Amino acid sequence: MADVYLAEQASLSRAVAVKVLRQETAARPNAVLRFTQEARAAAGLVHGNIVQIHEVDCIDGHHFLAAEYVAGPTLRTWLQERGPLDARQALAVLAQVGSALDRAAGQGVVHRDIKPENLLVTPAGEVKVADFGLARVLSAAADGPELTQDGTALGTPLYMSPEQAEGRSIDTRSDLYSLGATLYHLLAGRPPFGGSTSVAVALAHLQEAPRSLDQHRDDLPPILTTIVLRLLAKSPADRYQSPAELLHAVELAEEELFPGFPRQKSPLAWSDGGSPADGRFRTGVEDFRARSSHDGTRSHGRRAHTTTNEVRTATLRLQSAMERERYEADASRRAWMTLAMATAVALGVGFALGRSPPRRSRLFRLPSR
Repeated sequence: MADVYLAEQASLSRAVAVKVLRQETAARPNAVLRFTQEARAAAGLVHGNIVQIHEVDCIDGHHFLAAEYVAGPTLRTWLQERGPLDARQALAVLAQVGSALDRAAGQGVVHRDIKPENLLVTPAGEVKVADFGLARVLSAAADGPELTQDGTALGTPLYMSPEQAEGRSIDTRSDLYSLGATLYHLLAGRPPFGGSTSVAVALAHLQEAPRSLDQHRDDLPPILTTIVLRLLAKSPADRYQSPAELLHAVELAEEELFPGFPRQKSPLAWSDGGSPADGRFRTGVEDFRARSSHDGTRSHGRRAHTTTNEVRTATLRLQSAMERERYEADASRRAWMTLAMATAVALGVGFALGRSPPRRSRLFRLPSR
């Protein structure tokens, strides 16, 4: 579990999202090790559709990471405020998230927790995948099926693949299943499977077939529903075998449904500010604070938003700690340079003395033979 803060990186004058492990989580050595290793692995995933991680560190016992701040809503918020996606929007999500998963698969990384809450939309309509790998560490044990649970079956039950629910080994095809479950939710307005408990939801993923999307709405083209249903196949062998194969299917669907349609502007583009009634969203900061509250809440409605004082305090604390670290590093560097220069001078003097011819003594003479 972690708390998320909106902070400013003073050196570059940019907003960043700072995620700090809670003390109870940091007290578990294995959790800290996994947090650090997985965050560093995620930092190597440089891609336009992946939220970038800038730094992973520990200052004064506080383990944290600084990540790219996306001033936009999650797709869960999009669904709540704008309703289900249309066909063009759904294909745009599949293409962008599929591209992110393709990059991850190429580097052997499995997300394990693809869901609407982890997909962010920028004002330009770019979809960015958040929390690559972190869901394996930052999981909250809870009773409701909405929360990621800690255990061998890591992930969110509402979008979890059958093999993931059983705790078996998984690969990128598990992420593709979760993407299919996410798209089903964004198109139908509800997840493909439900249940009163997380176990019931997991069993539904294993045993039940999802209702056809045609039963929820009649305006979806068959080529799109076919893509989603193949992603939701129970057996990994029956799904797309790679994100690249999914991207090819999406490209064919776009060419069939929207031939010659200009792609300069994303169908997911939106305007900052205003209200949902105006076709706009809340400001990115407000949505970010809402997400931070969701991540930081376990029960009893813990803080509704990250206050300005908390943000300022966290930012100042991190700035102070980083300035102290830079000062100590500079002092250490100067000490080593001084020692190196003194050593070089001593070696030079010793070398010069060693090459000088010995002088004859005027006080003593060797006896002549």
